[in-house]
Amino acid sequence: MAKGAATWKRVKFGEITQCVNDRVDDPRSAGVDRYVGLEHLDPESLAIRRWGTPDDVESTKLRFKPGDIIFGKRRAYQRKLAIADFEGICSAHAMVLRAKPNAVVPEFLPFFMQSDLFMERAIAISVGSLSPTINWKTLAAEEFALPPLEEQRRLTAAARASTLVRESLRAAIDAGVTLANSFCSHVVTAVASGAQLEVGAVAKFSSGKSIPVTSLPQAPSADADVPVYGGNGIAGYNSKPLPDVVAPTVVIGRVGQFCGVTSLTSGPAWVTDNALYPVSIDKRIEMAFLALVLRGRRLNRGKLGEYLPLITQKVVHSTLIPVPSRAEQERSVEALREVEDSAARALARLAAADALHQRLLGTLNGTNGAAHGVH
Repeated sequence: MAKGAATWKRVKFGEITQCVNDRVDDPRSAGVDRYVGLEHLDPESLAIRRWGTPDDVESTKLRFKPGDIIFGKRRAYQRKLAIADFEGICSAHAMVLRAKPNAVVPEFLPFFMQSDLFMERAIAISVGSLSPTINWKTLAAEEFALPPLEEQRRLTAAARASTLVRESLRAAIDAGVTLANSFCSHVVTAVASGAQLEVGAVAKFSSGKSIPVTSLPQAPSADADVPVYGGNGIAGYNSKPLPDVVAPTVVIGRVGQFCGVTSLTSGPAWVTDNALYPVSIDKRIEMAFLALVLRGRRLNRGKLGEYLPLITQKVVHSTLIPVPSRAEQERSVEALREVEDSAARALARLAAADALHQRLLGTLNGTNGAAHGVH
């Protein structure tokens, strides 16, 4: 049993937290500048990095204040939870929670709610099949074992330090992605005054082949290690690649929100009919360089339609790109690879930091070494 386990106290969630139901029926008259929807919250992160404005939305919203916790009560399995550091309004698909200072250390509460124990309980009590949602009264009645206040403060300090490391790694990854995209755009514009060719002059793109994506495993295994690319990137894994796909190859999302987004596969792949790939490519251009300049052209801006946006072969084939010497292409590809390798190393470090953080969160409720009775 963990040290000090006898002093842990069993409490109902509603005894340490209040659900703030400050409704705003007209978002535009809320007197605030920021609106936070569930789409603005990043899973596993307590920071709010993005937001919209009240002008973006209609219908009833909830007001929150600095220090409040915004918790996505709909689809809790997405683990969307954040601490507000400004006043604003948020989606009614979230709960605005406020710690009761006499019952719990306020800074401890959001870390506790990040733990697997809390999240698994939240998922278990959600109701509904298509869009499972948590009812506050049900959540308020759930019982958890909490450490004494002094132990909460100690654990909070450790969790805060772990969070700072993870947030710095996320910032490094975001900066790497931004730098990579900017570099791709620079390569395109730096030679814009020189000779350019239409993509169709050096590569012919075609749609992939349909495959039952919903039945595909979502993680690679010994029996299915070939990534399947659809309109939104990797959609699963298959046992074999599409026969005429060379490795590596360029994949462009053809249908959906991310249509036009360009990827370069690292090896054999299956491409679905929701994406495009080159069935032939001229020896004047490297596959990796083709992916680079297509990223730089940001094909998503040329999408057609709003309800079901798409990118056609005609749009891709008519896109102008520079085709410098092979030596210059190789230099550009290598420079991009260095940027992406740096971001990949940060991503690997983040995965390790996330695992350590989750183990730390387990000590917040005793699941790493002591069972304090939670049901």
